[in-house]
Amino acid sequence: MMRSLFLPAFMYSAGLLHAQLEVPVRIQLVGDNEADRQISGLADPIALDAAVSVDALRATSMSFATASGTQALTAELSPAPLAYTTGMAVTVVPAEANSAGATLELNGLGARPLVKWGSLPLDSADLQAGMPARMVYDGERFLLLNSAYLNCPPGMVPVTRAYCIAPEPAAEPADFFAASNACAAAGGRLCTMSEWASACRMMPAFLPTVSTMEWVDNAANNARDAKVVGAGWNGNQQVEGTACEYGRSRVPETILSYRCCFSR
Repeated sequence: MMRSLFLPAFMYSAGLLHAQLEVPVRIQLVGDNEADRQISGLADPIALDAAVSVDALRATSMSFATASGTQALTAELSPAPLAYTTGMAVTVVPAEANSAGATLELNGLGARPLVKWGSLPLDSADLQAGMPARMVYDGERFLLLNSAYLNCPPGMVPVTRAYCIAPEPAAEPADFFAASNACAAAGGRLCTMSEWASACRMMPAFLPTVSTMEWVDNAANNARDAKVVGAGWNGNQQVEGTACEYGRSRVPETILSYRCCFSR
């Protein structure tokens, strides 16, 4: 028992002299005071087998770093890991937004793909400058754990973080029902009136692609009447023309243009 009581004091003095201590017996911190039951004064670790203080754990100094680059991101952890290990979790703060298909390299260990949703390469600006990104290494890639949106399907363009839209009307006009089915078959849906109008107002290149009425999905649509946008009438003013806010309705069997939207 006496050996256990005197060990903390011995550890403290030995630590001051050598910063290294090998004890062949079990160490028990059983002092009457709180200060006698803890080890203090540990600096941030500089080696992989160094003891770690609670402060270092809270600050995540061993798994937190600033990353530079846009396509090939690099960061330095301290202490430096000897290799990537499956399950390794790190947090990086990008200095600028990433490019599509970005990679990450830690401490010169080699670049690894950055993916989201299990296997999808990062889209541009999935990582924002100054915003911490948490990720885990799965043995081959760094999987982003932050909230991320699905990429737009090939040929589609993002309108907001919520959806993408076709930049051009479908090649073949169709009636309302065929247009809805075609979008569903492609993995999307016929754009709603609000989605179509938002894209038209937000994207400068959108309106020049509108040459005639286009079908949209709307709660007011029924078997005898369905909404069209892009051409028609300007509300109560009854001014005919082509614009983002123009529209009217048509019998669903009418053959007209349309475009598809996709959720992200």
